[in-house]
Amino acid sequence: MERLKIQAKKREKVGKEYTKKIRRQGLVPGIIYKKGYTQPLELKESELIHILHQAHSENVVVEIEMSDNGNKEVKTAIIKDVVHDPLKGKITHIDFQEVSLEEVVRVKVPIEIRGEPVGVKVDGGLLEHLLWELEVECKAGEIPEKVVVDVSSLKIGETITVSDLNLPSGVKPVDSPDQVIVHVLAPKVEVVEEVAVEEEVTAEPEVIREKKEEKESESEEGQ
Repeated sequence: MERLKIQAKKREKVGKEYTKKIRRQGLVPGIIYKKGYTQPLELKESELIHILHQAHSENVVVEIEMSDNGNKEVKTAIIKDVVHDPLKGKITHIDFQEVSLEEVVRVKVPIEIRGEPVGVKVDGGLLEHLLWELEVECKAGEIPEKVVVDVSSLKIGETITVSDLNLPSGVKPVDSPDQVIVHVLAPKVEVVEEVAVEEEVTAEPEVIREKKEEKESESEEGQ
């Protein structure tokens, strides 16, 4: 998995007022933690945006160079959570989990679908994508950027499940082996109901029939 670098400053002050202040300066409050250790940070929002744009997902391994009164310290961590403002879309907080590259971690990796199923291309079926992220366990230094699933050979009625995946060595799926990732559905058949049109037989009105019978009677008498 890609390893990116970012600079941060150790943050001594905490609280809503201070975080509001640094956000106005284009900084983002954050923390880096591990068991028994938590260090508040402040980072440049522009650098964070650049890092996240480079990454395929938020589960990236980063090297954080932390400065504190001229002293520098480098930590290896995984981005665990990124909070955005729901209205403005700006990053408002970020969490890092410090890890060793040899440490086994559990993360979610995006699933990328490639190809067009033969059941769709030839037979007019419908590809349904059900699982978009795969939860895996592996060493922090071996987290895959994504899981690629080739669906080109899928026919109507066929599926690809977690057990069908060819994952890199050392990467184990946490999700159930029977979990369906994609399947191809049969094309929808529109049933057109035929409406029987009955021929309307209109009977002659009684008055007209009576007049018609009178005329025929008069005609017979005159012969």
